Amino acid sequence: MGVDRSRLPAVGAAPAFRFPDIERGTLPNGVRLWTIDHRQTELVTWLLLLRSGSAADPPDRLGLAALTGDLLDDGSGDRTGIELHAALARIGGGLGTEVTSDATVVSVTALARHAREALALLVEIAARPRFDPSEVERVRRLRLSRLAQVKQVAAVVADRAYLHAIYGVHPYGHLSIGTDASLRVISLDDVRAYHARHYDVRGWTVMASGADSGRLREVAEDQLGTIAGSAGPDAVRATTPSAPPAPPHRMVFVPRAGAAQSEIRLGHLGAARSSPSYHALLVLNMVLGGQFVSRINLNLREDKGYTYGAHTAFDCRRGRGPFTLQAAVQTAVTTDAIEQAVGEIAAIRSTRPVTADELDGARAALTSGFARNFETAGQLTRAAARLALFDLPHDEYNDFARRVASVDVDTVADAASRHLHPDRLVAVVVGAPDEVWPSLGGLGFGAPVER
Repeated sequence: MGVDRSRLPAVGAAPAFRFPDIERGTLPNGVRLWTIDHRQTELVTWLLLLRSGSAADPPDRLGLAALTGDLLDDGSGDRTGIELHAALARIGGGLGTEVTSDATVVSVTALARHAREALALLVEIAARPRFDPSEVERVRRLRLSRLAQVKQVAAVVADRAYLHAIYGVHPYGHLSIGTDASLRVISLDDVRAYHARHYDVRGWTVMASGADSGRLREVAEDQLGTIAGSAGPDAVRATTPSAPPAPPHRMVFVPRAGAAQSEIRLGHLGAARSSPSYHALLVLNMVLGGQFVSRINLNLREDKGYTYGAHTAFDCRRGRGPFTLQAAVQTAVTTDAIEQAVGEIAAIRSTRPVTADELDGARAALTSGFARNFETAGQLTRAAARLALFDLPHDEYNDFARRVASVDVDTVADAASRHLHPDRLVAVVVGAPDEVWPSLGGLGFGAPVER
């Protein structure tokens, strides 16, 4: 039987998927406990979710949340950092820490037969870090060195400048690593005070997956139920940052002498994860710039040859996250690339709305491989953590394919009208000043401002 390579294969129905049941409860000390029955593996994952991240950094201590998280594996209880990692190795365990704008996640994955020991280590790491002065200084130096390195990476420079252009001094206006000036003034007392407030047990949500749910719950109730809080009645609770004011400048330029490419960031304030338009925005973004065959990538890469790739994303957070277009283009075509990108954003909400064929392809791209996100114990616990972080309904994953499939042409057009605003776009360009700067003022963003 021959294969017709002149057309794409027909899009089939999304495969059936059911997320495992989550057993939820709250211990007397306020710890929320979620367990998932998952016996197809010899590994267990314990995950601690704290609904405080880099958005909780004090304005003069940017990077404090991430610095605190980075110090957790440098010793806890009576163990040095080396002793702590040796204890993890004995149970086949690995520690993970991540600080995002809205959350801090600490996890331990280990052999399932050592589930009790793994949770004990997670509790020790999160509740009783040593914060040795020498380790604080060592990690500070490492992060300052990392900052010095990324100043030479145009993509990171563009990301930092773009967040600041969109948000200013808003809690979402900086990367989690902080700034050189703020890291230099963070003290050991600052770290300890942040930990006491934001790691208080009454703000814990503990997830577990990888074995019998009942067994995991017994282990957790035994080890978590007796931990006392430490921050007093003002222990931190999750907050949602309010929207920032309109940015004062719409064109920001960061000079980079001799650059062969320009890093472009283009976008504006987007939607929160709680937005009713969330699933429509996923579909809209797939058509606009969320996959290789998206309009913007086909334009800037395949048609024009300006870039190796261009993409867009709605970063939906507890508060309103950014909508961002990202590309690195040849210096000589910087202004035309921006004009083409703005044109695509304007067209998808007006003169060239999403077509039925584009809609089918976008929905299939979102749903066909969706089940692959939930294969391991670690994936399941992180998926559960997203439900807790964003206060999502229990059926979020089971109903995902149906909700995406229900997005029709009118729904996606409404989402584009509500959440894409060409007249509010902010542009950040990192590039060669002599070749790029003179042409930026004619793009319709107002006078460019140099950072």
